[in-house]
Amino acid sequence: MSGTWGAKRKVYLLLSLGAGLLLLGVVGCDLLPWGVEALSPPDEVSATQDAFTDRVRVTWAPVPEAGGYEVWRASSSAGEYQFIGRTGHLSYDDFGVTPGVTYWYKVRACNRVSCSEFSPPTWGRAAQVISSPPPVPSGVEASQGTFPGSIRITWPQIPGALHYGLYRDEVATGPYTLIATVEGTEYEDREITPGKTYWYRLQACNELGCSELSQPVSGYAGFAGLPPPQGLTATDEEHPDKVVVTWEEVAEASSYLLYRAPAEEGTYQLLAETE
Repeated sequence: MSGTWGAKRKVYLLLSLGAGLLLLGVVGCDLLPWGVEALSPPDEVSATQDAFTDRVRVTWAPVPEAGGYEVWRASSSAGEYQFIGRTGHLSYDDFGVTPGVTYWYKVRACNRVSCSEFSPPTWGRAAQVISSPPPVPSGVEASQGTFPGSIRITWPQIPGALHYGLYRDEVATGPYTLIATVEGTEYEDREITPGKTYWYRLQACNELGCSELSQPVSGYAGFAGLPPPQGLTATDEEHPDKVVVTWEEVAEASSYLLYRAPAEEGTYQLLAETE
């Protein structure tokens, strides 16, 4: 379990009863003693990246008055951090890692009274001994109209992959064309027509070669918000049987919805849709 280095301070609750005192209880608390300053979080925290095949080594600068340090780990920068160990040294070797998988670390300084705030997160990774090309990617996803003017393609990290090739076509059967080489795990495709469906396949690569293409997934981009029509006018008693409403054309608009109300501040109801 994690925690402060030593027991909590004890606070005694006493009640005066004439000539005597009655002990109500003992409460533990994390308040610092008078005159004791809080520890600063460790600086210069770093983690090795592909330096070892069996561990990630986390290091940091010393904190004055610290009696030891706690190391916490998560699978992403903003993820839920779990306590993995404590040490009295300025480094910690994390052997509980999978080579090729990225981990995030935070460190805090502790003494017998309390612990500091956490350091900013830093990432590390154990090197994977590469003996073959990466496996075929799975879990590839493409956004479905979520982003105006673009399609976001995402995928999980593939063990042993150094980069990825993203392929696209307008039909599921292809043939597919390489559109990007990516080192991360997502890509935003802007060279598309909003509302049109595109198909994607992913390939994982390292220095020994590339995998086969993943199963195809489809996505499409949403439409960017259109500005309201300008120059709106309506005829006033020019026609005995109708009112003619006109407005200026809006670029990229495919149709217009016309609303009407009995008063300027009234409740508007859809009257017609027109091109």
